[in-house]
Amino acid sequence: MKPFDVVISGAGPAGCTAALSLARKGLRVALIDKAQFPRDKTCGDGVTPASVRLLEELGVVEVVRQRVGPLTVFKGITLFSPDGAVVQGRLSQTGDRSSESYVIPRSLLDDCFVTCVKAHESISFFDNTESRELIINGDSARGLSTSGGEFYGKCIVAADGVYSPIAAQLGLLNRQKEQQGFAMRAYFSNVNGLSDSIELHYDNLILPGYGWVFPAGEKRANIGVGIMTRFKEPRGLKNMFKRFVAENPVVSSKLKDAAMEPGTLKAWPLPFGSFRGMRSQRNVLLAGDAGSFVDPLSGEGIFYAIKSGQFAADAIVKALAENDRAQAGAFYEKLWRKAFEFDEFSVGYFLQTMLNSRFLMETLLQFASKKQSRADLLADIIAHNRKKLDLVNLLNPLF
Repeated sequence: MKPFDVVISGAGPAGCTAALSLARKGLRVALIDKAQFPRDKTCGDGVTPASVRLLEELGVVEVVRQRVGPLTVFKGITLFSPDGAVVQGRLSQTGDRSSESYVIPRSLLDDCFVTCVKAHESISFFDNTESRELIINGDSARGLSTSGGEFYGKCIVAADGVYSPIAAQLGLLNRQKEQQGFAMRAYFSNVNGLSDSIELHYDNLILPGYGWVFPAGEKRANIGVGIMTRFKEPRGLKNMFKRFVAENPVVSSKLKDAAMEPGTLKAWPLPFGSFRGMRSQRNVLLAGDAGSFVDPLSGEGIFYAIKSGQFAADAIVKALAENDRAQAGAFYEKLWRKAFEFDEFSVGYFLQTMLNSRFLMETLLQFASKKQSRADLLADIIAHNRKKLDLVNLLNPLF
């Protein structure tokens, strides 16, 4: 097969973002995915303003709007404490679409990403093609062996998920149990009492972790639970989910006339960004879940997937411009670490550890519920409108 400038494995938000960003710089890209599109991807489906702005730049949101018309917008985040305190935070608004937050099913979002990819003449898209292993020549990767043949490129981007065979081959896969989580979700129809806010429930049944209710259309919701595996075993997740929807008084009241949509109850792993390992090796870069780019505080991954795809593209463009593809990994490490390592991952992991205490979680939410500005700040931190360090500052008066 003819050589490309870059070969990318995985056509989710990270891989598609990298492909589109590289193609805009005039590079020839092969984008490979083992699934046949459209395909489902288990997720909470929340798309925060920071992600919306990135998706607008890539042209993806416009494709989504063309497909389905008006999107499901959420303007606030409502948090429920273990003892029943309610924090109703409103998200910062600038008056334009770039400040909006959406709930977009990943099956739709990812397929719209692929539509944008297919429209670009510099990108060759190969779905139903499974990556197997890197083709190594000397101390660098020269290509990728797949079920559809061999693909050769100057740089490789692995955006092929939490169980990435490329990351595993390089010994870069995140296998640290204390820095992972698991989540389970299902879609429900005929749900009562939905609003323009998403809900996060810090239920005694789930802590340390939380449940959620995200409005996903007219009387439809994405409902799920997420846990951290350093505190709870994922094998109890299904029972926890069933109890959450049946026993949580707020959630069960919304579901009294509802039905779970068949085939939508699914679980998935969350490789938290607190993982301290490398995300690259010479000219091979890991993006999205393959590189553990997931918020350690909330489990959100779409924003980090898109940004890591952009960083991968920027690093590769710089390395190839300097005619030194082996430096792509070093450039990438500098970019993502500057953006994420302290403000997002280190502070996020500290907050995750602290708020695993039921007492501290209850204290924080009781404190935030007593003043609207505190509630709004908390909502904006969750939505990436404010830095996580601002939450540390919010907590200072409590200690």
